[in-house]
Amino acid sequence: MRHLYYTLQTLLRGHGGTVEKLVSLTLGLVMGILLFAQIAYELGFDRFYPNPDTLVMLRMRNVTKGVPAAEYNYGTYRPAAADLSEAFPELVESACLTSNFWRPAFYKDDKKLEDIQTLFADTAYFATTGLSVLKGNPKDLALHSNAFISESMARQLYGNESPIGKVLSVEKLFDVTIRGVYADVPRNSIMPHDLLLPMATLDWAYGAGTWGTNNLYGVLFRLKQPTDVKTMNSRIQKAVEQYTDTHLGDDVVTEYSVLPLYKVYRSLPDSTRRLVILGVLGFSIFFVSILNYVLRAVAAMSRRAKLVGVHKCSGADGWHILSMFLWETGLLVAASIVCGGLLLWLLHEPVEELLGSRLTDLFTWQTLYVPLGTVLLLFLVAGVVPGRIYARIPVTQVFRRYTDGKRSWKRGLLTVQFIGVAFIGGLLLTTVWQYHDLMTRSIGFRSEGLAIGIVTGDIQRAQGVADAIRREPYVEAVAGSGNNLLAHYSTNRLTDNQGNFICPLHFMMIEKEMPQVVGMTLLEGHWPQHRGEAIVGRTTVETLKWGDTAIGRQLPIDLSWSGLKEPAIVTGVVEDVRNMGFFQEQTCTAFILNDRIRSFNVRLKDPVDDNLKRLNAFIKSTYPNLALEFVTYQDVRREQNASVSAFRNTVWVTTACIILIVLMGLIGYVSDETQRRSKEIAVRKVNGAEASDILRLLSVDILKIAVVAVAAGMAAAWYVSGQWMQQFADSRLLSPVWYVLLALLLLVLVVAVVVCKAWRIANENPVLSIKSE
Repeated sequence: MRHLYYTLQTLLRGHGGTVEKLVSLTLGLVMGILLFAQIAYELGFDRFYPNPDTLVMLRMRNVTKGVPAAEYNYGTYRPAAADLSEAFPELVESACLTSNFWRPAFYKDDKKLEDIQTLFADTAYFATTGLSVLKGNPKDLALHSNAFISESMARQLYGNESPIGKVLSVEKLFDVTIRGVYADVPRNSIMPHDLLLPMATLDWAYGAGTWGTNNLYGVLFRLKQPTDVKTMNSRIQKAVEQYTDTHLGDDVVTEYSVLPLYKVYRSLPDSTRRLVILGVLGFSIFFVSILNYVLRAVAAMSRRAKLVGVHKCSGADGWHILSMFLWETGLLVAASIVCGGLLLWLLHEPVEELLGSRLTDLFTWQTLYVPLGTVLLLFLVAGVVPGRIYARIPVTQVFRRYTDGKRSWKRGLLTVQFIGVAFIGGLLLTTVWQYHDLMTRSIGFRSEGLAIGIVTGDIQRAQGVADAIRREPYVEAVAGSGNNLLAHYSTNRLTDNQGNFICPLHFMMIEKEMPQVVGMTLLEGHWPQHRGEAIVGRTTVETLKWGDTAIGRQLPIDLSWSGLKEPAIVTGVVEDVRNMGFFQEQTCTAFILNDRIRSFNVRLKDPVDDNLKRLNAFIKSTYPNLALEFVTYQDVRREQNASVSAFRNTVWVTTACIILIVLMGLIGYVSDETQRRSKEIAVRKVNGAEASDILRLLSVDILKIAVVAVAAGMAAAWYVSGQWMQQFADSRLLSPVWYVLLALLLLVLVVAVVVCKAWRIANENPVLSIKSE
């Protein structure tokens, strides 16, 4: 108890910067735990299923001349579940179809429900995945008009009432009746869902896919043994070839395999990069926080050495001194846990938005080892390192001034902190610039002031809507299209003269004025004027090697998909539309004049946001039975780039925290140096040194550390930024000049802190420092 008493007295008197240490530990602990917990959460994707090693997903990729594609496609074909189950009866217990391709809007009592995640599945879904059915019969998923709901969503919508028999409207097209309730699916899944709809509903909307068409199905198999995964992969290619031709010409073949579902998320290159960078961020701020604590403890050594000497004169040995510092660290860590918990409680909404995960999902009994391990590591490193240093102080220090400044320790710790802040600052520069680039780069049409609304189901229900919208005073123009311009279009295979698959052609039906209304750029030819005429993107022309002869060419698409009796004829070439965003390579695109449209592109007058609200209010009051809601294309772009925005915000917060931590460490270091060298400074002033000379002396001393450390941190940031940028197609890394400018800004900030902190001692009367000599 004496150790606890002495420790409390030391902390309450503020020896060694108690407040600064508490702030540093709280920030480092909170950010470290959050980032480490997020990593553990994402590493646990789809591990909640019973016996996850035997639940596998079908995947495919193209192999061209023996070279496989870099990534697998986990969207495969509808017949695969039944056909491959039949081919491997000795391996497969059950198989099911899933799809989250369509995300319809739901209405309850004519009120749109927000944030409902939907999955389409067949009757074998529960038997295959092992998820618990709490109420109902899974066979009810065979009927188009039925649905199953998760336990938590049922409670959210209906409270304590039974959801069985309740009705929800799907896109105001048809109703589904809830026939069952199932256990909640954790959010760390590649197929999260609150509502299950029958596969028949998806077939109604998009048609039943076959081998080679509509690869929008996730096919799951429940195998009998974990070792069956390897066995199935060794025979699956020949099995698939029994049902479909896997060759796409002479040089391209589609390769099939299965992978345990819990490994799918980690197999995605973007997920791996994200986890690695989150780990680097977490370790950076966590260890900078620890090292800042150690630096503050070491920096206070000249002031606390006599106190240690007194304890040793009173009979304390090295272990007692170490235990005192462990007590001190333990109390500070406990206080930082309380402060961190309070901080998370107060800021849980922005924190959850930042991470894209709920705190209740991050901190469960299964992941409790993450915060406990983080706290334990913090306590051991932050307590043992300075404790052992202090324990070695000789007892004679009670009789004389302690002069060992442990400069090598302090310089090393400060160097690591400078590296950390430069690294995260450089990463922040990359993420801020990249998000700005994604939101401002040309996407092939003028998205500013343009809104999109999509009608699901029978387009005849929207008859006259375009004319009604066009008459509104805040609308400049209206034109129809088959879909959102920033989405996956209908596709058809493009092949070369030998029949080898090249890439899919994304094509869409449009109205006559649509290209001009949305602001496409015509490069060659003229806009389509008659049904069946088309414009194509620049990449389509280059891929098909049409050169200057694109005008008048026939588009190689299946007529049954386009609703045409004759092939579409190219009349113009336009700048590429970036329909799949910048995470994928530019697609080949085509826009065909036809009347099969179900989307309205509306050019709004300023102010756009206010007029968008007026437009939606007009549609709701005029067409109450039509599930039509408009959003701006700028909002669509923000949604496409939401992951980049969230990562940028994470780096923003991490950078702010680490800068604050490093500045506190730097202030403590400068305070210790000016106190330790106060007599040296006084002697220099007596000998004619000016205040500017003293400030220059201290600044140069810090810059000797900072320049090398900041350069190393920027180099690391440059490398990691390059890895992160690989997820973006056609993107380039920011010019090195910007990293150099950021490094100079950090060095200026360091010098400014040194000057501000040393200003008083540099201008102080030297007599005050040497009068005791």
